[in-house]
Amino acid sequence: MKNKSINKLFYLLLFTICSLNTFAQKNYFSETKNFRKNYIQTHDVVKGDSIKYLRFFPINKKYAAKANYEPLAEVVAFKIPTSSGKSKEAIKIGYLHFKIKGKDFRLSVYQLKALLTSEKYHDFAFVPFTDLTSRLKSYGGGRYLDFKLPELSHPDFTIDFNKAYNPSCIYASGFNCPIPPRENDLAIRILAGEKIYSLYYTIHQE
Repeated sequence: MKNKSINKLFYLLLFTICSLNTFAQKNYFSETKNFRKNYIQTHDVVKGDSIKYLRFFPINKKYAAKANYEPLAEVVAFKIPTSSGKSKEAIKIGYLHFKIKGKDFRLSVYQLKALLTSEKYHDFAFVPFTDLTSRLKSYGGGRYLDFKLPELSHPDFTIDFNKAYNPSCIYASGFNCPIPPRENDLAIRILAGEKIYSLYYTIHQE
């Protein structure tokens, strides 16, 4: 009788853990889907019928990884090149360390100097990156991730590539989009986030 009670307790505990995991997965999928919906509805450049050309990889939690932020003792000022051929004043403020598919990766975190005096964006940091999908399935000029500085230092901070988005220069001319520095080239396929804008892809294949 004692062994039967232990077995029942074990299976009850296992069922509870599985149920919580399933709930967490569904909740993550729902939250990410809402994030994507809001991104589309509030897009700065793509509006109206053009929205149908926005494309995304399927939501995949494997590309949301816990990350450790390593701030630099002293920030590094530099000029980041842009899609227009001009450059922007920027600073490197630290690194994000994380694992995807069991491999260690690091991305540098930057801020644009022009935004440091902005009331709305002064505490924003961004991570421009390329990966092995760039120029094939995602934009060759790289994609971006945005964060607020307090987020980076949170013990449960997660870098979520399902929220990676394209720079404005893929949609229209006249933008000075920062180009990811070579140190932010990831030697892995990031099959998450925004794909190549399909209208851009069609035009450039002609």
